[in-house]
Amino acid sequence: MKYPVTVVGAGPGSSKYLPPIARQAVMEADLLVGGESALSLFEGAGKEKKQIKGDLQKILDYVAEVRETKRVAVLLSGDPGFFSLLPRLKEYFGEENLQVIPGISSLQLACARLGLYWHDMAVASVHGRGLEQLERVRSADKIAVLTDERCTPGEVCRYFLEQGRSFNLVWVLTNIGRSREEITLTGLKEGAEIDGRGNSIVILLRKKYLPSVSGAGEETALCAPDSKRSRQGSLGEEERIAEGAVGEWRGVVTPGLDNELFARGKTPLSQQEARALLLCKARLRRGMTVYDLGAGTGGWTVEAARLIAPGRVYAAERDAAAAGLIRQNLKKFGLNNALVAVGEAPEVCADFPPADCVLVGGSGGRLQEILRSAPSWLRPGGAIVLSAVTPDTFSEAWQMLQEDSWEQVETVLLQVSRLAARGGARFFQGENPVFILRAVRREECDG
Repeated sequence: MKYPVTVVGAGPGSSKYLPPIARQAVMEADLLVGGESALSLFEGAGKEKKQIKGDLQKILDYVAEVRETKRVAVLLSGDPGFFSLLPRLKEYFGEENLQVIPGISSLQLACARLGLYWHDMAVASVHGRGLEQLERVRSADKIAVLTDERCTPGEVCRYFLEQGRSFNLVWVLTNIGRSREEITLTGLKEGAEIDGRGNSIVILLRKKYLPSVSGAGEETALCAPDSKRSRQGSLGEEERIAEGAVGEWRGVVTPGLDNELFARGKTPLSQQEARALLLCKARLRRGMTVYDLGAGTGGWTVEAARLIAPGRVYAAERDAAAAGLIRQNLKKFGLNNALVAVGEAPEVCADFPPADCVLVGGSGGRLQEILRSAPSWLRPGGAIVLSAVTPDTFSEAWQMLQEDSWEQVETVLLQVSRLAARGGARFFQGENPVFILRAVRREECDG
């Protein structure tokens, strides 16, 4: 008697994503056949194992021989019906000799992480196949690509750049569902510069497919809580101390993160207290879409991303080195719900989705252009909040916010003083005063 071969979807590589029927099939089998990752899920099962590597034909011949006397379960990563060895098994053994148990594919889990539906997504795999597989999906506006060590996420992004395509959002999801999970939200040009991360999923979206704004309180796992932990072994002592300090703030739900937590470089960072007051004036809510223009080191970007998750922050910074610091700070806090674009407002905002709030930290001398364009970016009732450190900038902003596009205009002048030691005495030392302005887009504004 020949036993049928049971093909089991082993999911994305974590035991918590294995359905009970898959576990049952494994426990009923005498021999487990699969890749190293899939077999590792059942280390304690006490089963005979055969790893798939090298010559696949020899493995198939071996299974054909063994199934004469033993029950064989072939473990395939993800779902057997999604870019797997199932077609080869079907051809060799015949459909009537296979029992297939589905699993959770990496794409299913990736889309769940991002809150995306995927029934209309164009999907390609360059894993072991080459970039020519992208030819049939290159004109689509919602694409998922499975990559490998040769055809990396960077190579995929470069391919679409060379084809003249543009996408509003690009996600790179690596080790999805595993302890070293890493999720990066980026742009196409920035994605082309990503090194390594071969076995990943790249998801590319045009504006019409951008996820809708989520409601308050909705939980969408955009952060990778285990990605920091997996790096601990390679961190130096100073980095470990910084990691611990950041960790102390992860559960804090109010704005005003300690300035010492941020990577600074030569880029200025707003005062902690001024940042806290400005973000309170912004009246942020979960699920919002927020622009941070002239983002600098990313103080506002990091704070806003924490407060509005699963909403998204679109940070614009004209200095590439400063943009690198923003990405570094986002990674430091384990945040993946922010896109950092290198460029100047208002032009860089053209591909951003409609905003609920616009934060203006720096204008590069183009404040008038930004304030004239902002009503077209904001949804009706959306707010703009900006800071000014000089009376001239304040005066210019105040006058423009009196125009018909805006209502509920308010401002405050914040003066912070800190206790400083001088000799044997202590004195209060004043920081530069900061003007904070807020206005709401009129409901009837044409934008």
